[in-house]
Amino acid sequence: MTGRHGFQLRAPWYVCERGHYDRFDDRAGPPAIQKYDAPDFVRRLTQDPRRSLTFDQAEDVYSYPVAVPAGQAGHGRLRFATHTMTPTTLRKLYQPSHDRFYAVVVELFCDQPGLPLPGASAEGLQVRMVLRRQQQLVPKGAEQQVRRLAKQLTTELLAAQGLKPRHLHDRDLVNVLWADRAYRARFEAEHEELFASIPPPVLQTWTTGAKGPHWVPQGTLDEHGKPEPEQELTMWRIPASAAGCERAGKRSLWFGLVPTLSGEHDDQGGPKLDDQHVYQIHCVARRPPAPGHEHCPPQESWSAPTEPFSLAAFYDPEGTKNRKVSITMPDLRALAARAGRPAGPGGVAIGTPPGSQLPTGTEIPKPGSGQPGGTDFRICTFALELFMIVAFFLFSLFLPIVVLAFQLWWLLALRFCLPPEVVAMGALKAYFNADPGAVLASLPDVAVGGASKKDLDALLGAPDASDAEVATGATAAMAATDRFKAGAPDAHDAAVDLLTTLDPTTAAPPTRPPVEDSPPDPLCGGGLP
Repeated sequence: MTGRHGFQLRAPWYVCERGHYDRFDDRAGPPAIQKYDAPDFVRRLTQDPRRSLTFDQAEDVYSYPVAVPAGQAGHGRLRFATHTMTPTTLRKLYQPSHDRFYAVVVELFCDQPGLPLPGASAEGLQVRMVLRRQQQLVPKGAEQQVRRLAKQLTTELLAAQGLKPRHLHDRDLVNVLWADRAYRARFEAEHEELFASIPPPVLQTWTTGAKGPHWVPQGTLDEHGKPEPEQELTMWRIPASAAGCERAGKRSLWFGLVPTLSGEHDDQGGPKLDDQHVYQIHCVARRPPAPGHEHCPPQESWSAPTEPFSLAAFYDPEGTKNRKVSITMPDLRALAARAGRPAGPGGVAIGTPPGSQLPTGTEIPKPGSGQPGGTDFRICTFALELFMIVAFFLFSLFLPIVVLAFQLWWLLALRFCLPPEVVAMGALKAYFNADPGAVLASLPDVAVGGASKKDLDALLGAPDASDAEVATGATAAMAATDRFKAGAPDAHDAAVDLLTTLDPTTAAPPTRPPVEDSPPDPLCGGGLP
């Protein structure tokens, strides 16, 4: 094996071209993480690896919620936002359910002077990647120092937005402290004494050894004194057909799929991936032993780690807004016509074992008054539409109750209906614009050629005062709260902002993320030499 060179795994050439540096620059060390917005991204990547989406500096970074005092959040929809998101510089990757997909791309060079292209020497290589996790451990007794540091960092980050924080949740403390690399050098220098009591993060690997899958510190040995086996993920070579010319076809570009969710759990029942840790990816190229040296281990060449990143939660609002789910409610007229014909074989069949059938009636049973019964196995078949009708009715009934009971006014900003009640919205806006002293309580109960509480109740999707089942309408109930009640210093502005929040015409139109530029390959006569 004497004389067989190793390899250097570096960022692909087009990343260097965009950054205006060459492959010898330290910035060219980490493999590149590329972003896509469609499940067919592998086809796009193998046709032209340069064509990926640009990372957004506001959305594609780890942010944490911080409570903001009432009135400081702003006007319009912002009036009802009780928290603000404080961004850091740590990259955040979203899940496939958010219509976001990611790949790692690395380019191989011979580990020789000038970093030449590998050419035929790359044949037979096995290229893999591993996902590693940073685990921040807070020593016992250092909790107060972590809280002080995180609070100070949060204060500085929010001050850049012109805001003052109220409270930082304990769940976010460690993540905040280690997330923002932009502040780290200066911040650590200013708080050197406090940082001295907190150890750096521990790099962990996902092992699949005899003890079952779990995260262990890198380099952990098993009971036989051998390193715990680390889970490796496949990488594939990008075909030469994606190159811009014959010379560029000699490049050795490889890609792998970044896992952003997993159904795997460790031996303690914890999830493999979550939104509370920082991850990074390392790539490795292995060359098998030469003939006659099969007893020797393969030659390994490792890359630098990718930029660290966090993972978005399933219900991350910045992720869920990217994907729209459309559902059409059952047509009651069509269902009524279907009811006049014999039942079909379809539907939802629910079987209830003996002793498990719950009695139903017109009244809610008193505690201890009922018990499960039934002596035979019972099967009831329901049309699927019935579940949707009842579920949506209950949702519509309880949503305004949750808003009013807990005064979660910002929930109203997450609901809008099309087409809007144009006449009612126009009348309400005209009413409040015409009278600077108008508040919710001053709205008439019934419209007489103008706006009314009943109109606003309809826009809120809540029962009005004419409903015999409720004591008062939603508008009247809101008017009695501190935010909207007559006499409050900004009750009029709050009412105007409420209408702005309910107006669906203020929703942002869908836009596609911008695409990264595609620089010409220097091997084809363009870019850096």
